[in-house]
Amino acid sequence: MAQQTPDQTQSFFGAFVRPAWVVMMVVQMLLGLGLFVGLVLKYYMVVFSQEICTPDGETLGNMIRCTPTLEMTAHFVFGVAGIRLAAALFTDDPRALIQPLMIGVLGVLLMYLSGVTLAGASWSVAVVLLALLGCFSVLFAGLYLKFFQS
Repeated sequence: MAQQTPDQTQSFFGAFVRPAWVVMMVVQMLLGLGLFVGLVLKYYMVVFSQEICTPDGETLGNMIRCTPTLEMTAHFVFGVAGIRLAAALFTDDPRALIQPLMIGVLGVLLMYLSGVTLAGASWSVAVVLLALLGCFSVLFAGLYLKFFQS
């Protein structure tokens, strides 16, 4: 077997990177459209429907009506982070993983905030929020201030 040169390896990666990013963008747009439709349905049901939320109901309308808005948004953000992570794995640049990680931390922050109430707020809530925002800030700085250069 002949050893591959860096040019051959680069063309091998190049053959898969562009289609992976195209698929990522299409799936990301579909997730965004799904979030938009879900939020419109949620607010339509809240404003124009007289039905109340029954958590043990298994209908789609009941699931949309009972799910908090931030939690629903967090699930879509997790989907976007997963799709971006899968597409980033097609590249040979480890810095490409920073952006999906940043989006994932944002999803965790939204999910955590969806369960926080003023009645249950304590010092531990502030510590968790500070840690999540610190992690997000470090990833943001690494992505845009070029800390992680090869």
